[in-house]
Amino acid sequence: MGTERRFLLLFVCASVLLAVLAAATRGAAHRIIAVTSIDTSNHLAAPAANAPALTIDDRSVLAQLWSTDLSRRSSAPFPVAQAPIIDDNQIISYYGNPNTPDMGVLGTGDLETISSELGAQAARYDQLNGDMGVIPAIHLVYAVAQYHPTDNGLYLQYVSDEDVRRYLEFTERHGMLLFLDLQIGRSSVAAEVRKAMPYLRYPQVHLAIDPEFAVNGSEVPGADLGSLRAEDIDEAQALLQQLVEENGLPPKVLIVHQFADSMLQDAAGIRPYANVDLIIDMDGFGPAEIKRATYEQLAAQPYAVNAGIKLFFQHDPDMMSEEDVLRLQPTPNLVIYQ
Repeated sequence: MGTERRFLLLFVCASVLLAVLAAATRGAAHRIIAVTSIDTSNHLAAPAANAPALTIDDRSVLAQLWSTDLSRRSSAPFPVAQAPIIDDNQIISYYGNPNTPDMGVLGTGDLETISSELGAQAARYDQLNGDMGVIPAIHLVYAVAQYHPTDNGLYLQYVSDEDVRRYLEFTERHGMLLFLDLQIGRSSVAAEVRKAMPYLRYPQVHLAIDPEFAVNGSEVPGADLGSLRAEDIDEAQALLQQLVEENGLPPKVLIVHQFADSMLQDAAGIRPYANVDLIIDMDGFGPAEIKRATYEQLAAQPYAVNAGIKLFFQHDPDMMSEEDVLRLQPTPNLVIYQ
């Protein structure tokens, strides 16, 4: 496998902290994910026999963090919800890709060990969050953006069908949710969601979309900060809604990652869908004070009916504790650990 590199931008919209950030940091940071040896040959295979049949313009995002080269760094059962998942529940998720540790926890060890650690982390939230329940989840980056051309022309590589089915079986057996993350590349949201449909038929499987890597035909994922429009998010929601209605499935969760206003163009136009729980995830690393301000700014947007935050084990210099997370306003519906 070639060298994996990912640079991350954390754009901060809280003007009160811009001066502090500018004094402490210099230069723009980008993140690039490059996983070059993922098997793409069979990612559309049919589901198992028992699966259901498929019948902010950029106003104040100039604050910048240090550049980061990721290539140098490296339970008790919980029931899967059959009702709207985020009603009175928090989702606690571990993120990554099995082919590289540079993308997060899932590439750092075997699933049993990771599951045990996730279960312990979820249990800590469960002890602290009062009447809220907790549901653990695996967050698998399925369509991985590349910093170089790929044979499919999309600047994307896919996790193999064999690996996805391993996660399907594991999450079903352990009562977890499974999120499939799409980084879009030069493809379209609709095309990538349709590729994931054979897996989304399973009740425990949900969707995440990363606008950071959604680029046009003249741009390169990672080198250029991507973006999506409200119509792209609504198209994904409509496809999920149709899937739910035609197959009698529980409501689906759609996570949309965001750390800059420009990543979601005309976001005010995003519509609600009755059988889709949309979560806006504040995705960026940096000091806890900055992350708190950015989270609260994004969570206050009208389209962010539900809010989440991502924490980075290696790249948050003072990573928030469970208590810190639960003091955020509003309380996050989703916490992702990368």
